[in-house]
Amino acid sequence: MDELMFNEDVRFAPGAEVRVVRNVRNDGSFFGIEKGELIVAEGDIGIVRKHGWFLQDQIIYDVFFPETGQLVGLRDAEVIDASLPFTPCRFRMLDFAQLTLSLASQGELLARKGDRVQVTWIDRDLTSGELSFTIKVADNEVQVPARALEDVPPEEEGSRWRRKSAAI
Repeated sequence: MDELMFNEDVRFAPGAEVRVVRNVRNDGSFFGIEKGELIVAEGDIGIVRKHGWFLQDQIIYDVFFPETGQLVGLRDAEVIDASLPFTPCRFRMLDFAQLTLSLASQGELLARKGDRVQVTWIDRDLTSGELSFTIKVADNEVQVPARALEDVPPEEEGSRWRRKSAAI
């Protein structure tokens, strides 16, 4: 009976094609690759071989990547159906971005188009693949769709508006 309850949460059966939604780096448990090195890149497509459980409540999929020949264990939150539209994530947490539109709440202007904001959280809907960001605007945190943010203009990159996060 418990097994039936667990299987209700499994989104992908063996043979399903999935897309990785964030870069996956070695946490030290992947043999043959240095800790911190990239194992699978955001956007890569693999095939589910099987699934299992970690700590009894986290689904882990064994995903095979034909291009590299690697078999990688990925958490449920790290994959979406490969057939969904995919937008690569241009921002990481603590990056700064520029608004492509003005933001208002209950008739009160929170921020203007072109204002710089800081990304505090990244969210991808696992059923639709849509990407959204939580941003800090003054003393508020606001969730916006990916289309509401753009890169800070290159002439302002030198002023460190965007955190350089090559290690993440």
